[in-house]
Amino acid sequence: MKTPVIRLLFFIITFTLVVILPWWVSAILLALLTIYFPFYIEVLFFGFLIDTLYSVQNNFPYNALTLAFVFLLVTMFVRTQIRT
Repeated sequence: MKTPVIRLLFFIITFTLVVILPWWVSAILLALLTIYFPFYIEVLFFGFLIDTLYSVQNNFPYNALTLAFVFLLVTMFVRTQIRT
């Protein structure tokens, strides 16, 4: 199978699991997908979705989105350091 088809399939499965399962299971799944796929930008969408569904209204309501962005940047940095 081609990578875009696999990514779309994982997007649909992950979307369903983010809505159904608790946030911490979804966070573990998203971390694993970010490590597996190179530049898994969909993690930002799911971070926003987790914030929308599960976060309480506090001073900064985008905790999961920020954490997803930082994890994506760290993963990209580690991948480039490993490849060189």
